[in-house]
Amino acid sequence: MSLISALSPTLGVIDSGVPPGTALARFHSPSGADPGDRLGHGRAVLATLGHYLPLTRLDIALYKLFEERLTANADSLAAAFEWQAEVPPAWVLCSLGLTRPDARLQAAVQRLQAAGTCIVAASPRFGAPVYPAAWPGVIAVSGAAGLMPGPPQRDRDGRWYACVWAGRGHSEEGQVWQPWQVGAPPLGTPPSLGGSSFAVAHALGYWLAESTGEEAVTPEEWSAGSGSVGQSG
Repeated sequence: MSLISALSPTLGVIDSGVPPGTALARFHSPSGADPGDRLGHGRAVLATLGHYLPLTRLDIALYKLFEERLTANADSLAAAFEWQAEVPPAWVLCSLGLTRPDARLQAAVQRLQAAGTCIVAASPRFGAPVYPAAWPGVIAVSGAAGLMPGPPQRDRDGRWYACVWAGRGHSEEGQVWQPWQVGAPPLGTPPSLGGSSFAVAHALGYWLAESTGEEAVTPEEWSAGSGSVGQSG
């Protein structure tokens, strides 16, 4: 059974923007900016999701939280969740977290959960908990070295783990070097992005592919014969 409601967006994204030409079901920016991504983080998150299913299959609601830098305080993150809760999507992808719990943010998270939204949030592999990932009912995902793109894995502690590396977009021929591939990248390839933000995108991409009836990918399909990935984020 599909987890997507025809009456609400498929995916709520809280990030720095989207690639040019991306169709959006809803959009908001506190600064009044357009949905374009000056920082590149949101583009990388969507490129990672795009490894698992065509983004055109998703109705995306974007809250552009990051404009000048990849930081946010409790009030701004809470405002992003409150906006998403106005028209609750099936899923919300949150690639950041607060080091301290915040009552306003928690209320918005609970409002979304009550509406049936699945919230998938980044969690560092080591160290103190972050929020919203640490709250009950939120699906926390961390990055783990050695995991390839494909099914996320669940450890004994109940936490989900997935590939740490951000995917790159595909050319028309579909042949673009990926950070989990063996061998040196071609000259001029930008440095790889990695961390728990992209572990969340890998895990959610896989789950979205399942929920929309797309065939979920396996590590072998993406990089036959590749070795392990590098460090976790």
